[in-house]
Amino acid sequence: MGTISAAGMERDGFLDEVDFKWLMAGQGCWIDPDRLHSDRVYASDCLKTALSSSCDVLRNCARFLQVELLSCA
Repeated sequence: MGTISAAGMERDGFLDEVDFKWLMAGQGCWIDPDRLHSDRVYASDCLKTALSSSCDVLRNCARFLQVELLSCA
């Protein structure tokens, strides 16, 4: 994964994914990184869960990761 620019900020997709994994774990959801990249339904479900979270940081991270995952499709 490379960097992408969103809202004028340089982002690293790998770091977004690591943040996402740990933030989701904090919500009680365990993420399979390989499946996140290979199974679009699984990725979509994970992102939907994150986007509906009460955690602002997790929702923001999910938005960036969603862009990153869709750009790799």
